[in-house]
Amino acid sequence: MPWILYRYLLREIVPYFLLGVFAFTVILIMQRIIEIMEWIVSKGVPLPDMLRLFACLLPGFFVLTLPTALLLAVLFTFSRIHADNELYALKAAGMSLYRLLPPVYLVGVFVTGLSLFLTTWAGPLAMRGFQSGFITMATRNIFFGMKERVFFDGLPGYVIYIERLDSEQERLEGIVIKDQNFPGAPVYYFAREGWLRGDKQRGKIFLELHDGTMQRSLASEGTFQLARFQRYWLQIDLSRFFVSPGAHERSDPELTLPELADRIRQRSEKGEEVNRLLLNYHERFALPLGTLVFCTLGVPLALLSQRAGRYTGFSLSVGIVLLYYVLLQLGTGLVLTGRLPVFLGVWTPNLVLGVLGVALLWKKAAERPTRILDGYADAVHWLQETIRNRFHRP
Repeated sequence: MPWILYRYLLREIVPYFLLGVFAFTVILIMQRIIEIMEWIVSKGVPLPDMLRLFACLLPGFFVLTLPTALLLAVLFTFSRIHADNELYALKAAGMSLYRLLPPVYLVGVFVTGLSLFLTTWAGPLAMRGFQSGFITMATRNIFFGMKERVFFDGLPGYVIYIERLDSEQERLEGIVIKDQNFPGAPVYYFAREGWLRGDKQRGKIFLELHDGTMQRSLASEGTFQLARFQRYWLQIDLSRFFVSPGAHERSDPELTLPELADRIRQRSEKGEEVNRLLLNYHERFALPLGTLVFCTLGVPLALLSQRAGRYTGFSLSVGIVLLYYVLLQLGTGLVLTGRLPVFLGVWTPNLVLGVLGVALLWKKAAERPTRILDGYADAVHWLQETIRNRFHRP
């Protein structure tokens, strides 16, 4: 009988899980999809290039959506079982609540392993692919994102304004550029016209400016610099936007776990501050293991009052996920300000919610009342009745 029951639960959990992954991922990437469609339609960026960049972004989204989707699946599955009185039938047959947990944790371990694979290896490699593809696309389609009479800040350290843009001839008119990469004060370029050139092999964009001026105001020195030019070449190195400032090395999200550990060791030996690196390192384990915490919490939270059973899964999953990430962000902030050790800052959400989940699971298995859950169930039932009466639904 247990194996029949486990297969039955897996057939319930897996479809909900897949649906949750799809739904949460679509919600998170909706803005990206809109941007991609705009680039394809208005900027002429080839669809294969955009799809490759989009695929490189997915691992980062899956790290967030996989645990959330599993929580949703557990809530929906056990809420449905409870609402249909199947749980009482199982208890009458001698099955305790604990006997229903193996399928939940089986899927939880699988999702945890998949998330660890994404955070430690696949995610960093996908980030490298995204940045490499972005550089190639930006130098090949150098006008993407730029619009006439709109300030464009898509290149870090630069703000570009163009009065008129001719993408076919790669010609610009009425150019204003703010270059914030100089120490002390930014440099402003004003030019009557110019041309854009891209070098995808070297990952650079060249702006050939004609008939203009360079201006810079140094308030600390009480000076103002002005230079006129007939032709000036401004070089923008796209590749440097994806490495650490002042160094030719990969950014932290691009590093696989062994590479990140090696960077921590090297900087520790030099006596440099490594809290931010340690945060990144611990988060790559804490976020995937949060899946098991969600599994533990999901079961007792699903077993609310039978009156509210079918309608609480989504709201509870959103609330738990928000609480988890609020605690994580709070701990990260305390670590960066030196008020909390790295371990506690990263792992506190897992510890707090994990202990809460174990306590609630024990109470539900022992059939002891839980005031918080019962109060939430009553509130949900009241809201359902209010909406039903308001719209005269039978």
